[in-house]
Amino acid sequence: MEEQGARVWDRFLTEDDTKVLAGGNLRKAQGPGRKTALLSIDMQITAIGDDMPIYEQRDRYPGACGPHAWAAIPVQQRLLAAARGSGMPVIYSKHVFHSYTGLEKSAGGVFAASDPRSEIAPEVAMAPSDILLEKQTPSCFAFTNLHLILQELGVDSLLLIGNSTSGCVRATAVDGSAMGYRVMVIEDGVFDRIEMSHAAALFDMQFKICDVITESAAMAVIAGDSGAYAKAAPEAESSLAMV
Repeated sequence: MEEQGARVWDRFLTEDDTKVLAGGNLRKAQGPGRKTALLSIDMQITAIGDDMPIYEQRDRYPGACGPHAWAAIPVQQRLLAAARGSGMPVIYSKHVFHSYTGLEKSAGGVFAASDPRSEIAPEVAMAPSDILLEKQTPSCFAFTNLHLILQELGVDSLLLIGNSTSGCVRATAVDGSAMGYRVMVIEDGVFDRIEMSHAAALFDMQFKICDVITESAAMAVIAGDSGAYAKAAPEAESSLAMV
C-alpha cells in the first residue's frame, strides 16, 4: 500500500476522474463469506524473474515482473503461513502447457511443462496440504475443476494473490464473482510488469468487480476476526458473516 489513506491508483486519476468518484464508490464492499480459501495465482519462476530491472532480464525471463514480484513475495509468504496455520484451504494455480496439448512450444514457451522456469518459485513453494490447479487460460475457473474443488470444500469466498494483476488475477476475479464467490484481491500481494496496468486493474476490480483489500484486512479474514477486518477495511459492511 502507499501512504495511509491513499490507493495505488490515485496518482493515475485525472481531475475529472476524482470529481466523478467524489460521489462515492461505484459498488459496495462485500467482504468475506462463511468459508474462505487463499488462491495463489501463477507464482512461477518465469513470471517472477530476478530482483533487477525488467528490461535487463528479458533474455532469460521474457515475461518477468522483476522488482514488482519480489516486493509482493514477503506479503505472500506471511499470508500463506497464516492461512496454513489457521487451516484455511490454500490452492495454487500453475499456467502450464504439456506436450500432449500440441501447444507446449507455440503457446507455452517458458510456460511449457518441460521448461524448469514454469515451476512454482521456491520462495513461495507449495506445502503438502496445498492443492495444485493447472490451467491454460488466464482465468483459474476457465476449463478447470476449481469450482468443483471449492464446492467440495464448502468455500464461498476467495483471497487472491499472485500474477499478473491485469491478466490472470483480474480474469479469475471476474469469473469468480460471476459465479457468486466473494472475491478479495490483496493489493500488495499481486503484481504486474507495468505499474499503470497494475494500478488500473486494481481500480477496475475495486469499483466494478470485487474487493481490493490490504494485507492486514486479509489477515483478519484468515483469523476470522470481523472486528479487525472492519478496522482494516472500513468501507466494508459491518454485517458481513465471518467464521
